Amino acid sequence: MRAQAACLLLALLTGACVAPYGGPGAPPAAGKRPDTKERPPAEAIPSPVEQTKTSDTDRIMMFYARLAPMKATELARELEDSRQAFEADRSDLNRMQLAVLLSLPGTSFRDDATAIALLSVLVKDKAREDSDLRPLAIWLHAHLVEARRSDEALQQQSVKLKEEQRRAESLQQKLDAILDMEMKMIERENLPKKK
Repeated sequence: MRAQAACLLLALLTGACVAPYGGPGAPPAAGKRPDTKERPPAEAIPSPVEQTKTSDTDRIMMFYARLAPMKATELARELEDSRQAFEADRSDLNRMQLAVLLSLPGTSFRDDATAIALLSVLVKDKAREDSDLRPLAIWLHAHLVEARRSDEALQQQSVKLKEEQRRAESLQQKLDAILDMEMKMIERENLPKKK
């Protein structure tokens, strides 16, 4: 029953799209004067639903969305595929995909330095200023550079903290040694003197 209804609907829609015969000798349409200008042919009128080409930026976004649910083994396979694709064709799209993969948080293969180097070409090369991936590359590059600076600052703070802890431990050991010496001196003074 549903199949018949669908066929009937399709036939009605298809029939509605067929233009009436308007060749020589055909009577003018109702309400239309014979001397009025003809409408442009249907192919000259832009279709309301035109197929748009998927941009490289959209492809990168879809690529990232596809990576999000992947497990570690799948991501490692995807990284290998992306590396091979980039070696075979060093296009902006392949470069960006590899950079995105290398900058994924929480992966064992994360390599911000390599991702930054890959993105630097898109960011700094004047010949690529018209690339539609360039704004995304600039954003990701800036994000990774800032994250790297933050990591370096955090590491420096960690080193300083460890040095301070060592100094504090060393001072505590010296203080403990002084207190131990004082206790021993007090014990000697309190011992009964031999006659």
